[in-house]
Amino acid sequence: MDRPTVRLPLHGRCLCGAINYRLNGAPLLVYVCHCHDCQTRSGSAFSLNILIQTADLTVSGSVNAARRTTPKGREVEENTCPVCGTFMLAHAVAAPDYTSLRAGTLDDASWAIPIAQAYVSSAIPWAVIPGVPQLIRGGFDYAAMSEAWRATAPPFAET
Repeated sequence: MDRPTVRLPLHGRCLCGAINYRLNGAPLLVYVCHCHDCQTRSGSAFSLNILIQTADLTVSGSVNAARRTTPKGREVEENTCPVCGTFMLAHAVAAPDYTSLRAGTLDDASWAIPIAQAYVSSAIPWAVIPGVPQLIRGGFDYAAMSEAWRATAPPFAET
């Protein structure tokens, strides 16, 4: 399937526009997370996450940064807009070179097709996406998923 070229940089923002960002490099991975934390933070059935290299991201505006510990014991820093509360970015404290960006904050996320869905055991049954592979517990291999996603991803080019 031919996919149109996605032009870089990509732009996004929070709901109120107080925080804007620019993604200067191609994403590494797109996946869906059905965990209860993502359901709660998004107020929806799942979150659509884009893994990027932190160095490729430029943020303007001052975000609220809060740390929390996941049920698996990982410390995560989450970034929200201090004005409207939009949840935008997160990264594992142990892996600051990578950031998870919420696809819904992009100006255009039409190209963001997930390669996998995680925590399907927590999914709202109707929200499991047909045709998107389901990761088994412990099967979250970022490198393998990134390689698989890049094989099917659209081409990215700088403007």
